[in-house]
Amino acid sequence: MGEKSIFTYMTLKILILAGVISFIVSCNSQRQKSKEDMQSTNKTSSLNCYRYINKLDTVILKTTDVNGVVTGTLVYNFFQENKYSGTIQGVMKGDLLIADFTFFFTGVKSVRQVAFKRKGKNFIEGYGETEVKNERTAFKNIDSVKFAHSIVLLKGDCEN
Repeated sequence: MGEKSIFTYMTLKILILAGVISFIVSCNSQRQKSKEDMQSTNKTSSLNCYRYINKLDTVILKTTDVNGVVTGTLVYNFFQENKYSGTIQGVMKGDLLIADFTFFFTGVKSVRQVAFKRKGKNFIEGYGETEVKNERTAFKNIDSVKFAHSIVLLKGDCEN
């Protein structure tokens, strides 16, 4: 081999080695970035649980907030009345949680808008005039919902 071909051969080896190292560093960087993104997402979502208990009446709300989108479960269990259990999906608008409560009653799917106002760590359920549109019960005017009702959901530990 001549001097020129040895130089070319060494240069080629160095370039290949540099390419492999760049690829490995790039992959590790992407893996680290993906890991950080997952950790960041986990920081913005958390399970929160709220309960109202009055003698034999209970209301349980469990929520997860991911970047302002709130999902979870809601259970109304009033003594000597029907139990309503289902899912919620909604948004936080300032200190208001406005969500659709989807549940099944006697095998029929129902959707009803619910509103809860955050007061400290707790939520107060809101009530107001409703109307049915497209098989969904919703408040006629969300701004006229009253939060003076006695159902205050206290934040607590998440138990099953």
